[in-house]
Amino acid sequence: MAIFLDKIHSNEQYFSEPIPKMVQRLRAEHRDFRIELIKIEDVSEISSQKAIEMLKILKKPILRHAVEEEARIMRIIMLKAKEQSEQSIKILQEHKEIINFFEKRISQLEGSQQDIVDDVTEFGDEMRKHFSEEEEIVFPLALKADSM
Repeated sequence: MAIFLDKIHSNEQYFSEPIPKMVQRLRAEHRDFRIELIKIEDVSEISSQKAIEMLKILKKPILRHAVEEEARIMRIIMLKAKEQSEQSIKILQEHKEIINFFEKRISQLEGSQQDIVDDVTEFGDEMRKHFSEEEEIVFPLALKADSM
């Protein structure tokens, strides 16, 4: 998880990063998040407490990532490709559910070991689906909008 702590950018770098470079970095972060989520799912089958701790560590980089997508990626789409933005808006609205999971649901994870495994796996599945939607719909539109 230390890899994520190294990726936090200064505000100046954040706002000056070209959209194509940012999209490339966000895709790489998705790949890293997918790997971490698989590790957490595997750990949840052995120790639910350890899996919950790992999710809490993953919270900050995922939420930072979501804020960047909304602040920069959605902004360029709304400025230059608003008429094509409906799907992208719906996808990025899923960030509310992700925030809810990290802010509320993690502290409520309880029950049998299998219940926690199921909840962690469901979250991982939802995140992977979300990342794929961003990569297939949101990022290409942002790149198109940036080139307009």
